[in-house]
Amino acid sequence: MGMNRWKIKILLAACSLLCLPLQGQAQGRMCVLGKSGKAHLSVDLWGGALVDFRLDSHAVNPFSWNLSTGEMPMNNRAGAPFQGHFLCLGRWGAPTEGEVRAGIPHNGQPGNGWWQVVERPDSLSMCIRSEASLDGMVAERRMDFDAEHAVVRVTDRVRNTLATGRLFNVVQHATLGVPFLSASTIIDSNAKAGFMQHLSYPAPHAYEYMWPAGVLDTLHSPVDLRRSDTPVGYVTTHLFDDEVGWVSAASPQCGLLMGYVWNTAEYPWLNVWHDVRDGKPCAKGLEFGTTGIGRSYQDLLAVDTRFHGQLSFFFLDAGEVVEKSFLCFQVAIPADYRGVERVEVFDGRIVINEKETGGVLVVPCAFPHFL
Repeated sequence: MGMNRWKIKILLAACSLLCLPLQGQAQGRMCVLGKSGKAHLSVDLWGGALVDFRLDSHAVNPFSWNLSTGEMPMNNRAGAPFQGHFLCLGRWGAPTEGEVRAGIPHNGQPGNGWWQVVERPDSLSMCIRSEASLDGMVAERRMDFDAEHAVVRVTDRVRNTLATGRLFNVVQHATLGVPFLSASTIIDSNAKAGFMQHLSYPAPHAYEYMWPAGVLDTLHSPVDLRRSDTPVGYVTTHLFDDEVGWVSAASPQCGLLMGYVWNTAEYPWLNVWHDVRDGKPCAKGLEFGTTGIGRSYQDLLAVDTRFHGQLSFFFLDAGEVVEKSFLCFQVAIPADYRGVERVEVFDGRIVINEKETGGVLVVPCAFPHFL
């Protein structure tokens, strides 16, 4: 019995070493998955964001983007800053005036507060939880990491704790930063029909286009959505025709490609945010989720904002639980990489077909039954 107690103490001590305080960031705790593999993934419990995902053979972290406290919306400044890949729950964007007075932050309470580790069976798996009483929800995020092949499966489970049903949204706000992001970074996706966010309301069809040939303004000024050297910022929003959606970002100068794969029945929308500072790209958001128009629910209900029949919200009943998953992967690429033509997941592999050359990258995956 005494030996068993010592074994438990040793196991708990080893697990605690995998969740260490962030140096230089007083309000943070970093939990690392895959420290002994060929890649690692770090999660900040102050906001629940994925903040560092890199191959051990490369020094570059695509999730380097973050906002300072002063850059955050006023109603978010007492909480966690936006960084890396964070989760928008309940809403995508600003709350209403009444919600702000009630203490609701932009993009929902979970991304602005503390998450707790509720399960840590080994160095490759973890479940964290956010109890967002103001938003009336409990969220759990399960992460399973294939460190040998740099693939993570993330499953988010959200329960409405209110006694009434409500309109709801879930958006994966994955944001890439420099130096992974530069003017030469290439964005690819199997997204189809779309529109510019600033031209979406009240009629998203008015200036519709097809990926990747975007329209920047009412004069139909063209923009290539695959490129990252556009000198002005925008958010382009799209739907999919396929059952599986994917988006990728290739950084040939860094020798890295990262991407996401998901079921479009769970996440029908893709929003690509291109932000520019001093004429150079400073952030690239690959935001896939359940909404395509970043307005309040009052605005979304005031007019018919459906796009090709797709709503920009869903209904979450009292006590209802919704569960959604995605894969995120990273792989090395050559300096002359042309971009991605197609991504497929089958037989325990992620198969990435290169544009123009016909080259194929195969990433083995520990989650063969993901889709």
